[in-house]
Amino acid sequence: MQPLPAAFLALLLAHLLGDFLLQPEWIARNKARRLLPLLLHGALHGLLAWACLAFFARAPFLSLRNQLVIIGYVVIHLAIDGLKSFLIGRSVLPDNAGTFLLDQLLHGLVIAAAALLVSTSRFAALADYLHVSPTARGRILETAIIYVGIVFGGGYLIRSVTRGIARGLAAEAPEQLQNAGLYIGWIERALVVTAMALQSPALVGLILTGKSIARFPEFKEPRFAEYFLIGTLLSVLLAVIGGIVLLHILYGAVSLRLE
Repeated sequence: MQPLPAAFLALLLAHLLGDFLLQPEWIARNKARRLLPLLLHGALHGLLAWACLAFFARAPFLSLRNQLVIIGYVVIHLAIDGLKSFLIGRSVLPDNAGTFLLDQLLHGLVIAAAALLVSTSRFAALADYLHVSPTARGRILETAIIYVGIVFGGGYLIRSVTRGIARGLAAEAPEQLQNAGLYIGWIERALVVTAMALQSPALVGLILTGKSIARFPEFKEPRFAEYFLIGTLLSVLLAVIGGIVLLHILYGAVSLRLE
């Protein structure tokens, strides 16, 4: 593996280990308010970064340049964590999935910059690694259109079709659960399109079975059963159509494994 991707993947592994697997609950709860947990969090990331770089990327530990890069990487990591906690505490940012993804994106950019410096690569080398052929760009664009159109656009279509049935049901549901069906639909259609792209339609059955089992007690209410069946069948129909189109894009033909 080339030095730049090896350094990037090594630092990415260190980040995942330090932020998720090896971060104690005590540090996660208190690093935004107390200095000791914050310093321990930084020390853990520094040790993991060097361990992964030395083992996977063969980065020279005694290099002053690399030492300064890792120190800067850790300081910026802690600054991002501190800024996120500060903005959430002041209600500037919501504590939700969007903030989490933004936080991880910033960490990813810092990891890319640190990998570039550790591997002593030039920015032109990074551009070469990110180069995508015109054919691949076209397929990425078409795939993105299918996923966004089916997963999110399909949700609006299904809501418009089932709006009449859903009015009474939504009034009876707790406020925090009224959008649960929308989120479930997004995940459901994304999984069905992916299952079709993987040429494994049997996975669609597993998805529907899991969803049906979770909502089975509510089927005693005829109105809910109608709403569930119409919404689910329309959702799956849209996802299957999107999956078939995606199969044509990726493979030039529709071929499904039924075993």
